[in-house]
Amino acid sequence: MKRNNTPPPDILAVQITGQRLTFDLEDGRSVSVPLSFYPTLKLATAKERADFEICHSSVYWPKLDCDLSSDCLLRGAK
Repeated sequence: MKRNNTPPPDILAVQITGQRLTFDLEDGRSVSVPLSFYPTLKLATAKERADFEICHSSVYWPKLDCDLSSDCLLRGAK
């Protein structure tokens, strides 16, 4: 099986509601998954969820020690 060596798309924006986590990607797509896929984020306060850093194709929540990539959401990885 041949692997795709294309880097994952960069993340331009992050939205978190009580039910969904959404990344807006540089290629024009938006990918959204149930927040329940990521219990650390689901159980966090709104203030904790709002404190994140975007670095290319990854989002990091330092106070939660949680790191997610656009590739994870695109694959539906839990």
